[in-house]
Amino acid sequence: MRPEVASTRSTNLAVVGTGAWGVVLASQVASQVASQVRAVTLVARTREEASLLSSTRRSPRVQGVALPDNLQVSADLQDTISTASIVVMVVPAQSMRLTFGLVAPHLSPGATVVSATKGLEIATGLRMTEVIASFTGSAHPICALSGPNLAAEIASGKPASSVVACTDDRVGQLVQSILSTPTWRIYRHHDVIGVELGGALKNVIALAIGIAEGLDAGENAKAALITRGLSEMSRLGQALGGEALTFAGLAGLGDLVATCSSPLSRNRAFGLRLARGERLEDLIETSGSVSEGVPTTRAALHVASQLGVELPITAILGEVIDGTLDPREAGARLLGRQAGRERVDYPAQGKVTLTD
Repeated sequence: MRPEVASTRSTNLAVVGTGAWGVVLASQVASQVASQVRAVTLVARTREEASLLSSTRRSPRVQGVALPDNLQVSADLQDTISTASIVVMVVPAQSMRLTFGLVAPHLSPGATVVSATKGLEIATGLRMTEVIASFTGSAHPICALSGPNLAAEIASGKPASSVVACTDDRVGQLVQSILSTPTWRIYRHHDVIGVELGGALKNVIALAIGIAEGLDAGENAKAALITRGLSEMSRLGQALGGEALTFAGLAGLGDLVATCSSPLSRNRAFGLRLARGERLEDLIETSGSVSEGVPTTRAALHVASQLGVELPITAILGEVIDGTLDPREAGARLLGRQAGRERVDYPAQGKVTLTD
């Protein structure tokens, strides 16, 4: 018997992070607030930012999108977090530890924490839910949200699907019901490891795709990179405890296709600029930040070396990022590797069941 979804009528939701995805996610939930939750609050970094967003109802990070009137914006971390039943973390992966360290002391008893950040912590190789759990232990349910969710498209109302992963299906149902909108379809999953790693590692492959695009390598080459990149994602994911089939779903193949093919993808755009000979330092200076694929590449290689997992595309990309390998030589290096047998692994029972 399926567990019942807990009531959402008394739920307060806090979204921590005012980047494009944080603003869009908060706006999407707030637009449904009449039937779903009591209040949605976007947590800004400073009082000045909160005042600007509140007064203009616009974010400079999301063009053409007005914040719903019922979306609150606040820089009062203690008051907002202590009254929230669900806290969604939407901050850069390398900022998660510092930011959640400020959030954690104010969590209300039993509050659910959702990570909507895609990346690995470069210093430790940890997934974002692991970083969060290092503060909360087992005192709070933790979920991971991932999938092909390009912020600009969701903001404009184009149809999209994502997946929320949680080991407690009752909690997963609650988060699923709150985040779902008429145009944004949310699925549930139990494989938190696989869902998180799919979202993080696809950024690495998107960087490689951007480089291939910039070098005019052709559609065959990009198709091969996506296919073999998915194999690398799955291989490392399984070594870390994820399930192979998760990488064939929304958080794996789905997100990979969207990020590798869309001009809206920051990681793909970074790869394009690397192919044109721009240095990483210059990219960061002109962009104001680094794409998540860069630190994730380094973190993935560190973890893979500890586990003895081979990631040829990621390894060569790491050399390009470090400036020790010219992007034009990267393809030749990959093609020069000894070709092996392509293998597809199936579940032990030899049966795959797809459900809606």
